[in-house]
Amino acid sequence: MGAALIDMFFGEAFVSVLNDYQSLYGEVLKYAFDNLKDDQGLGISFHDGNIDEINEAIKQGFSKVEAEEIDCEINLDKEFAISLPEGFSAKTFDAEKNSQEIEWLFWQGFDHGNDKEEFLKQYKESTGTRPHFNPYLCIVIKNKQGELVASASTWYDTRTDYAYVEPVCVIPECRKMGLGKVVVYTAIDHARELGAKRAIVNSGQEFYQRIGFKKKNHYSFYWKKEERIVNGVTYKLERLLGKGKGGYSYLAKVGDKEYVLKQIHHEPCEYYQFGNKIEAENNDYQRLLDAGIRIPKMIDIDVEKEIIIKEYIEGDVISDLIKEKHSIKEYIPQLKEMAKLAKEKGLNIDYYPTNFVVKNKLLYYIDYECNSYTDEWNLDNWGIKYWNGEKEL
Repeated sequence: MGAALIDMFFGEAFVSVLNDYQSLYGEVLKYAFDNLKDDQGLGISFHDGNIDEINEAIKQGFSKVEAEEIDCEINLDKEFAISLPEGFSAKTFDAEKNSQEIEWLFWQGFDHGNDKEEFLKQYKESTGTRPHFNPYLCIVIKNKQGELVASASTWYDTRTDYAYVEPVCVIPECRKMGLGKVVVYTAIDHARELGAKRAIVNSGQEFYQRIGFKKKNHYSFYWKKEERIVNGVTYKLERLLGKGKGGYSYLAKVGDKEYVLKQIHHEPCEYYQFGNKIEAENNDYQRLLDAGIRIPKMIDIDVEKEIIIKEYIEGDVISDLIKEKHSIKEYIPQLKEMAKLAKEKGLNIDYYPTNFVVKNKLLYYIDYECNSYTDEWNLDNWGIKYWNGEKEL
């Protein structure tokens, strides 16, 4: 009667019910939000003509965002004329049996670069099967050296009248040569031979319209943000800022005002033992204030829900500056001053660079974690090695 399922990952979903059961749509949509959202909420695309579904989504708190999707379609009532440049050949390809080869093509074709060693480091061979994959509908183009330089696949079920085009790519050095047109035409021609009457691509790119696809459907995205209620105040979670040993931190909003909401978690940590986390956060905040270390102000705390609301310090995270090869030398004196203040109060703070933000040239320690001072975990013996690049982040 209806279905709610994730797209490629949690946080985006498809929700649909059969025409005779439209009265159930609101219930299925609520189920989707409760079960398929991620840390920031749930996004769903709606066909612009589905007014009743859109109104139900708005009623449940979804809001329209700028993102959109367009379906383009082409009739398969005739064979397409193709012409390959000299030195190239088009062939069917069994991507299931040659997964590394096709994935290397996708790596290049979707602009991840041409460093094969880096690709191989990240490549993981699929252990699953694709029962609906048909090699006859997967087309590749090879160069003189026999290397894959372009590919297009279609997915076609004989119970329908259409083929779905996905994915399509051409490596950067072979673009603007007509290979994309050839590989798409060949793939949809094969689908036509098997019975498809039309082909659909979920893209509004000009390329598809140049080769004969026409805009067919327009979809708008609606988003409902995850919320937390803290002592009667509703905070909308905008995005995940980071995951620490003790909790997840989110950028949260009340109206236009931004905060950091830290939700304590109880996931195990191999190298660190916790007591009462929310109590420790509150106590550590007071100790850091007493030490005179520059930290974001605590706005609120909900002990029962284990949530802390902090001032949001908008600035550059030191770990990001290090990764982007920016110099951080000018902030080292401020870091050492913090270490001096902490030691005077018998404390160590967590000197890992993700815990520091620069705003208006001032360094802030944005975590509240601190521990009793030991030489082993002080700045000179541990933390500074990350700041100086002696250890990788």
